[in-house]
Amino acid sequence: MSDTRSVATDALATLGTIIDDTAKRDAIHLAVAPAVAGQRLEAGWHVTVVDGVASTADDGDEDAPIGIVDPFLKRPVKKGEHFWVVLYPRTIQSLRHVWTHPAFADDPAIQSTSTTPNTDRSSESEAWLRDFIGGSDCPSYETIMALVSDDDSPDCIYIRGTSATGTIPLEFWHHAEIVLGRKLNSRATYFACSC
Repeated sequence: MSDTRSVATDALATLGTIIDDTAKRDAIHLAVAPAVAGQRLEAGWHVTVVDGVASTADDGDEDAPIGIVDPFLKRPVKKGEHFWVVLYPRTIQSLRHVWTHPAFADDPAIQSTSTTPNTDRSSESEAWLRDFIGGSDCPSYETIMALVSDDDSPDCIYIRGTSATGTIPLEFWHHAEIVLGRKLNSRATYFACSC
């Protein structure tokens, strides 16, 4: 029997906010990183990580919080114990179960995620983008990439005069940076139109 339910894609965009009664069941990816407790930590506490050591943090601190202590732990983490830090949603710079974040050095065992274009990576990323855009409710690859290269919308890629809707996964931005050969400041999470 095939599953005919539609896919909900709002959870990652709204995680960490109060949601309305239209939200539907969803599944999400969250980035996690191993850390060592620099002090006793409770599940769900907001922490920063410096050189692999986690400690409590508030937004005004010099080292701002980047995530929370594994919220599924049933006991506190003792100083010196290893545990998972769950990074805040929408803060990682790429997602393929291999991710980058400014607070963590890249793992040398992981293929570089540098945005320096190279022919193989660029053509693979262009193919991924063309496939994604071709299967989305939005205009052509050329139109979308021209809007992406303007890099001025923090929430959405706004398209005038033609139908466009849908979510934009984080992986889209990884591939767009490779194709464009530069870092992009905004990471819109959906397409929108004036229709």
